[in-house]
Amino acid sequence: MAGGDAAALEEIAWVLAPIAAHVHHMGAPGAGHTAKLLNNFLNGVTLAATAEVMVAGKKAGLDLGRLLDVINSSSGVSFASLNRFPHIVRGDYLEGGLTGRLMTKDIALYVDLVGRLGVPSLNAAGPLASFGLAENLGYGDQISNRVVDAIGDVAGGVRVHDTTEG
Repeated sequence: MAGGDAAALEEIAWVLAPIAAHVHHMGAPGAGHTAKLLNNFLNGVTLAATAEVMVAGKKAGLDLGRLLDVINSSSGVSFASLNRFPHIVRGDYLEGGLTGRLMTKDIALYVDLVGRLGVPSLNAAGPLASFGLAENLGYGDQISNRVVDAIGDVAGGVRVHDTTEG
């Protein structure tokens, strides 16, 4: 997601090629940042919501692999359910990505952006609360996927993976 002069972006495409599978020119300077905030907000919403659902599923005694199969073949499918939680339920949090603190920052920046645009942000409270909780429980500098552990902590110490497996 990049903004600025399209010709200049084309000239530096070789620099971006090793680090970006796709470069989307979004328009004027700042447009790439705007697109990033919009995308990261959706990422935060679906990650936080899927984390909550997986903790609830675990507490309900559901097989989380089967639950993911249902979600991923139904209307609840998301990037989080397809690409993150199949790993997380096996104890692999995919460490090294966007931290919880950075996720909180991006969601707060999204709220500021839509406020300036005059768009109501009716769905930001959930992910702000979820990632804020994670940060306050000490997960802020870990990958944002650890939000599931923060929700699990306040749900009685639930972990969505079998702690004897990893």
